[in-house]
Amino acid sequence: MTINIKPSDIVKRGLWDTYVYYVVGSEKDAEQLLLKDEEFILSERDAIVIGLLKVMETDNLIHRFNDYITHFLSVKSNKEGDGFYIKIKSIEHAIEVFNKKFPSYWNMPINYKKGYDDLVIYMSEFENKVKNLDVHTFTIQNNKYDFYLSNAVKKLLTFNHY
Repeated sequence: MTINIKPSDIVKRGLWDTYVYYVVGSEKDAEQLLLKDEEFILSERDAIVIGLLKVMETDNLIHRFNDYITHFLSVKSNKEGDGFYIKIKSIEHAIEVFNKKFPSYWNMPINYKKGYDDLVIYMSEFENKVKNLDVHTFTIQNNKYDFYLSNAVKKLLTFNHY
């Protein structure tokens, strides 16, 4: 299979951070690729590794963020007692990682510019709401960790955001 793609198409699909980490290897090289934005052939192996074959393009970046956080919570939550909890540091890190999917040096089309501006506002509001959640402290192997209730974090997501 031959996959012809531009670096900007990888960013549009929210896979830039994964592509840089697993394929390019250097942020500086990745920046040059994105600034040139020339079509190239991506190997099928690399496409599978970065997840290109299972993602669709959309300029609704808030929806993409919500899907990312929902998946993150389902994978990373810990069961304690009768509920599922997520470490505070983990959710903060997940938000930070999602920001890297759309680099500042990307010359985005107008529809993505609007979607990105909406996303920045939405993520800021989400982050502030998360910080106001109740903190639960558990001792695991003689270390104390702070958690949020995973369902409480999930309820902060707005899926019908326009």
